[in-house]
Amino acid sequence: MKSPYGSVFNLFGDTFGECSSCRRAHPLWPERKHHLDWDEMGLDPDAVRVALEVLAAAADGSPECNVPLLTVQVWAVYQTMEDMRMGPLAQRSYRKRRQSGQDPMLAQETVVFTVFGMTLQWSFQYAERSGKRPDQVLEYITDTANAAAGSIPDLHRRAAESMLVAAVQTAPEHGEGLDGLFSAVALSCRMLEKLSMQLPGDRKSNQVGIMLAAANYAICAGALLSRY
Repeated sequence: MKSPYGSVFNLFGDTFGECSSCRRAHPLWPERKHHLDWDEMGLDPDAVRVALEVLAAAADGSPECNVPLLTVQVWAVYQTMEDMRMGPLAQRSYRKRRQSGQDPMLAQETVVFTVFGMTLQWSFQYAERSGKRPDQVLEYITDTANAAAGSIPDLHRRAAESMLVAAVQTAPEHGEGLDGLFSAVALSCRMLEKLSMQLPGDRKSNQVGIMLAAANYAICAGALLSRY
């Protein structure tokens, strides 16, 4: 899905315009050179922008912006389904097609894919520069981020970690290196909605919590990489 407003980076440059929550401009973080070429990945650029803005808000000391930014993504999807008058049977069929990869990811699934993708990319870059094994770096990042995210419910932290761990474990089935990891992560992220429905509480709030927990991994990985 292509945004009618242009690509992620071409539109926003090194900031994201006015934040819908605090009305300030969050700067891109880490530096652009550390990012993947999001325009080449064929993802929804508006969802990618939200993921990047969530990280930028946390990095510049405005983490209170994160929840409203992510909540809008979740509610927009369900509002679209209501506008399309998708009943329970149609939604169930839609979920199955999407989870199998036949339909594009939803906005919130793209957000999780983006932050997981950055976590993996930056973990590998840090491992290469520090001489450590990527799996050791990734384990340190998840442990550190989960311990630091005390305001996020434990069930959301565990859910985010389970999605990432499942992707890493199945990655060899999808190819070598980061390409295999990204393919496995994409399939894992398509299970976000199903996972959120299995957890106690409201599924929309669960999705926001899981996205925040996943974003903490990217924040931790970006902080490590920024030292170099």
